Amino acid sequence: MQDLNVPVLILAQSGRFLAQSATQAGYRVWVADCFGDQDTLTAAERWQESPDFSKLTPAILLELLAKITQGEPCILVTGSGIELCYSLLENLPANITLAGNQYQTIKHVKVPALFFDLLSRLQLPYPDTYFKHPLDNKCYLTKSASGLGGIHIQYSSHSTNINDPYFQDFIEGESGSALFLANGKLAQVMSINQQHLSPIKEAPFRLGSIETPWRISNQHTQQLVQAVNLITSEVGLLGLNSLDFIISNNQLQLLEINPRPSASVELIHKDIPIFHYHIDACKGNLPFKHFNKETETMSLHYFYVDYDCIIPEDIIWPKECRDRPHTGTCIKEYQPICTLISKPLKVHTIKQTIETQLKRN
Repeated sequence: MQDLNVPVLILAQSGRFLAQSATQAGYRVWVADCFGDQDTLTAAERWQESPDFSKLTPAILLELLAKITQGEPCILVTGSGIELCYSLLENLPANITLAGNQYQTIKHVKVPALFFDLLSRLQLPYPDTYFKHPLDNKCYLTKSASGLGGIHIQYSSHSTNINDPYFQDFIEGESGSALFLANGKLAQVMSINQQHLSPIKEAPFRLGSIETPWRISNQHTQQLVQAVNLITSEVGLLGLNSLDFIISNNQLQLLEINPRPSASVELIHKDIPIFHYHIDACKGNLPFKHFNKETETMSLHYFYVDYDCIIPEDIIWPKECRDRPHTGTCIKEYQPICTLISKPLKVHTIKQTIETQLKRN
């Protein structure tokens, strides 16, 4: 039984879906994130603005945590962006209990040299990876271990501002992710999701949408189950995590671990108490094995605008919209205006409804 009297603190660049999930699970919820959109403020009992996670320092984080917790005990769940500042989890205040991966665990899967060495030792497949730019004429990708949403991935022939890049063979194929629960020793796949791109010149691998369920072969499913169990047993992953992969020429290859709840959590069937599962798994307990209950394909779609716009006062958001910005918010060209949760065939109509209102003002 969960102790619902202890509040949950969500620390993420965007904490909305975790805040809603924790609220639905019956927790009091505090959120420290960068946006404070309408949905987040509705779900949160307290909210504190955070700077971009790339600018967090130990002093700034301690001040942020002190302001929002006011010294009261709470459970900390981290989300998007923690890859940028996970070393700060080493010295949390005594009133905060982390429900998720510790610093050393995150380091093991987010430092590329450590992660790909781990995959090699476990004999798990991944694209050829280099830590210096190869000198031949093959097509390579430049990546960052702390990037989000594919916006950090570039063709290595292009100039890039990526810090500490690594390089991988460019492989054409279908990309996906496996959402899984881990208790430090064992892992349990919850859903397998397909990823679709929304490329622009500046970000040719920008993530456009996530769809579930993705019905891959039994062989590939078993490979994913084996991979998440082997990795979990080696590094002690806890709670909700996701594994990105690509299938090319019927071969599955692993790309990266996101050692935190990923956006695909939001596509888990509403009857599954996924936030409770996360907390329980962090205590060593896994539920009975089952996949997501969704049978119809559902999509989480990032709605990017290709022009600067300001959110009008009279906008009426379709019910499928999430991460709704406040009136007067300026959305820059190529930035996401909101996310949509719907059946894939409805996405175009929903976007048209929003764009009509934006262009009317």
